[in-house]
Amino acid sequence: MNETNAEYGKRIRNIREFQKLSREKVAKIANISTQFLADIETGKKGMSVVTLHKLCTALHTTADSIVFGSGSKSFPDLEAMFATVPPEKREALQEIIRKIIAVL
Repeated sequence: MNETNAEYGKRIRNIREFQKLSREKVAKIANISTQFLADIETGKKGMSVVTLHKLCTALHTTADSIVFGSGSKSFPDLEAMFATVPPEKREALQEIIRKIIAVL
């Protein structure tokens, strides 16, 4: 098993589980097989850039969050949390976060 593939797969699984999505649902949205997604998540297989793009779209996340992670081991993946917010409400959420940070 390739360590890099395992890291990417773990991040994909964490994002998917945080969003409470099944492998079947994500695989269907990404137009890949459930088994292929399982193999990616467990690090048994790598993926092409096209598949990475499909998974980012299905999970409403960025390639950076999958390739590089959240950048901090002490916080959950913020990209995954934001992905659960409807697109039309994300700007309002960003403003709320700005206000909270200003108070800190």
